[in-house]
This record gives sequence, structure tokens and C-alpha cells, in this order.
Amino acid sequence: MSETDTEAELVARASQGDAEAFGTLVGHYQRLLTGVAFGIVGDSAKTEDLVQEAFLSAWKALPGYRGEASFKNWLCRILVNKTYSSLRWGRLRQWLSLDQHTETPWAELLEDTSPDANPESIQLREERSAAVRAAVAGLPLQQRTAVALRSNGLDVAEVARTMGVAEGTVKAHLHQARARLSSAMGEA
Repeated sequence: MSETDTEAELVARASQGDAEAFGTLVGHYQRLLTGVAFGIVGDSAKTEDLVQEAFLSAWKALPGYRGEASFKNWLCRILVNKTYSSLRWGRLRQWLSLDQHTETPWAELLEDTSPDANPESIQLREERSAAVRAAVAGLPLQQRTAVALRSNGLDVAEVARTMGVAEGTVKAHLHQARARLSSAMGEA
């Protein structure tokens, strides 16, 4: 977002039909929504479709946005609803493609970008990355959602508002997810 336009101003302009203001908001939140969606579904193509659907729904619903939740949480809630709806109706049959290399925050965290990375360390990194993605994909939906939201920068309170649950529930989901991931990765 530009320094001259605050988020509130952009939201107000976009809710009055200003497509340029909405485009600025989309540009600002694209990476966040992509990371969250990929964290839940684990498929790049499905992620892209879901993020586009979420932004389209947000554009249509924006005149009714009352500002009770932050705009970021409102967008994330729309995305989570789209994702859950898609999962519920079985449109997402494959949770994770282990052959895909993605540009998600999780994958970036696992990359060894040092210039002295040798083929063996690259292979080990790729195997670990695949194991992490498989372990995350194996989490129950609520835990996977909490992990995806939290790992993309939302604090526990924001995750709770986005998921429509109490903060304690989010903490429990995150704790259970950590335990399952540690166990799956052989770090128990």
C-alpha cells in the first residue's frame, strides 16, 4: 500500500466501487492468502483458484463490510470458508503433490540458499521439505487451518477470529498440531 493511502481509506474507496483501490488491497494481501490457502490444501493450482475466488467474493461483499473485524481477518475468513466449502464438496481430491516445488513460506523456510549447497544437502533438504508437507497435509482440517494461518503471520487472536473459535481452542489446535508434526517427523 502506498504511504498516502491507509488501509481504511482503500477499503472505503473499494467499497464504493474503486477497482484500483481494491487492486492495491489485493496486491497487499495476495501473499498472505496464498500462504494460508496452500497451508490448508497443499496444492498450488487449487490454492490459486481459491485465492481468486476469495478475492472475487470479497469484492462482491465489500459494500456490506462493516469493519467489525480487521480487513485482513475478514479476507482470511472468506478464504477459509471458500476452502472448507471446496473440501466439503470433494473438489480437492489431492491434498498435497510431493512432486511440486512451491514458493510458499514453508518451502522458503526449508531452502538452503547458501552458495556452497552441495547436491547431497539439496537432496536432503528436498526430502525434508516433502516430509514436512506430507506431515502438514496429514493434520486434521482444523489443526491444518490454525497452522496455516499462524505460520503466515496471524497472531493467536486473529486466528481465533478468522476461524470463529476461542483463543484457547486455537492454542489447543496448535499444540496438538505441533505434537503430531513432531511425532511424524521423528522428533518426539
